[in-house]
Amino acid sequence: MIKVVIVDDERFAIRELEYILNKYEELELAGGFTDPMEAMENINKIKPEVVFLDIDMPEISGFTMAQELLKKNENMKIIFVTAFNDYAIKAFEIDASDYILKPFSEERINKAILRILKQGKITKNEEVAAEINKGEKKVRKIPVWENDSLILIDVDDVLYCKVKDGELVIVTKQALYKGQDTLSQMEDKLKDFNFMKCHRNYIVNLNEIQEIVPWVNGTYILKLNGIKDEIPVSRSYNKILKSIFKF
Repeated sequence: MIKVVIVDDERFAIRELEYILNKYEELELAGGFTDPMEAMENINKIKPEVVFLDIDMPEISGFTMAQELLKKNENMKIIFVTAFNDYAIKAFEIDASDYILKPFSEERINKAILRILKQGKITKNEEVAAEINKGEKKVRKIPVWENDSLILIDVDDVLYCKVKDGELVIVTKQALYKGQDTLSQMEDKLKDFNFMKCHRNYIVNLNEIQEIVPWVNGTYILKLNGIKDEIPVSRSYNKILKSIFKF
């Protein structure tokens, strides 16, 4: 559930918003306040994810209130709802999520809520993915397209990746695959699995290196387990290789 608080010195405006927001099962209306000072005190206790906030209020403006709230919770979503259209630039300067003019329509409020809900789902999905991929739980598979199917390759089966004729080629113990990623994107996917970029066109599985052969001008050739391919190590990467294997 996403906690929502409404702050507006007009009780009618609060009730109008409450009517619309109550239609969403994903939202929990945690409070409606006409007094901004009382609202400040209670919001710090309630800790809502979203605050609908008027701008022109007695004692403290909505801008000042938003700035104070965001100091304590930078992830809080502030949605300004105001009768004044000349504050929009300032609102977004303080990182407001939305700026809605009164009199507002239900359609306009729905648009703002749907955006918030979508952001919440993305954040939740990212948290779940991060938890699955944390530490020893990390999924040891990478996806590649083959014809119209998405194949999941075991990371430990990948020997090396290279760019040939502008295309990414993934060489495994069983087969060759053409990837849709760039070499940099593949490097990022493999960075936690003992892979190293050894040349501007190559990434190699460090666990599959069988032999390191000195070559010309400080370069090396790598020979891998089970294949005859020779993987180049350019001068710009030889220090990393030496540091890893301490030679």
